Amino acid sequence: MSDHETQPSNTTPIQSAAPASDPRPGAPRKGGRNAILGLGALGILALGFAGGAAAWSATRPHDVSFDASMKSTPIAELKEASSIGITGQVEQIYGNKFVVNDGASRALVETGRAGEGGKLVNAGETVTVQGRFDDGFLHAAAIRHADERVDELTPPPPPHHGPRHGPGAERPGAEGPGVDGPGEPG
Repeated sequence: MSDHETQPSNTTPIQSAAPASDPRPGAPRKGGRNAILGLGALGILALGFAGGAAAWSATRPHDVSFDASMKSTPIAELKEASSIGITGQVEQIYGNKFVVNDGASRALVETGRAGEGGKLVNAGETVTVQGRFDDGFLHAAAIRHADERVDELTPPPPPHHGPRHGPGAERPGAEGPGVDGPGEPG
């Protein structure tokens, strides 16, 4: 037979189009893949919405938590790790810290990032500061000025008085330069 001869008439022509669906069991369907991608996109949008809502909530003004019923404690009577309030005159300002004098004693007040640049209070101003007295100074949570204006500050987290870690921490049994290990002479 030559190349120009025709095929027998009893054969069916081969179709070149692919079947509409894959007859194999468990084969992925186009619609299923799109649905999964759509759900993933919705999940990402939901996370973005939730993150935006949290950021908005964190940046909006909130009620001031200055406790007007809290009595001021004389600076000479401050106790470690106590929530207190003091009233006095600002003597000196050191960046985000300032010294308050109540006439009998002085206390160093730490204001965190809100007080950076020394613009939170003025020297000579009378203030009432509420916060936590720890490590020898007052970590301010709120400051009431003489004009009744209240600045609420983000107080630092409570101190961790557990074991110290990192460079310079005393660690029994640690070995290294300048540190005696177990059983080594000092």
